[in-house]
Amino acid sequence: MNKKVKSIAYGGVLGALIVLFLFFSMWLPTADFALFSLTSLTLAVAVIELGSRTGWILYVTAGLLGIAWPGLAFVWPYLLFFGPYPLLRAIIDRRCRPVAARIIRISIGVLLASLSVILFRIKAVLTLFDQFAVWSWMMIPVGTVVVITIYDLALGMLINLYMNRIKIN
Repeated sequence: MNKKVKSIAYGGVLGALIVLFLFFSMWLPTADFALFSLTSLTLAVAVIELGSRTGWILYVTAGLLGIAWPGLAFVWPYLLFFGPYPLLRAIIDRRCRPVAARIIRISIGVLLASLSVILFRIKAVLTLFDQFAVWSWMMIPVGTVVVITIYDLALGMLINLYMNRIKIN
């Protein structure tokens, strides 16, 4: 089979999976974090199999399709955090040593999460600040770092699982 045809077909399947996960996140709100994480894993697989450039193209294409079908209200976490994170992670992992890469990845994750909150959920966060007063000013940033660190570790484990057990050379 022609390598270009295989690449296009593989990209199409991965794009369809991303849009499917975005659609299911609309109908399964209790599983949305897991489904958005699967979109990240799908983009990571695209980068592994097809390269970074194709991963970015797939991210933009799936994002536009997600805006058209489930709608912006359901895909904004993918557009602002779960989509760019694995793509930026691939760039960082190639250029930095492991400890520095982890620090940079978590910093970028906090930056992307903060951008998401500022653009879409600022009223909810301000309500939490009013409700819990002083504690929330300290706990929300710390909690954000903890959650992003756990997400980064889980994504790394899933990527390693794919690389070691699933990927066919």
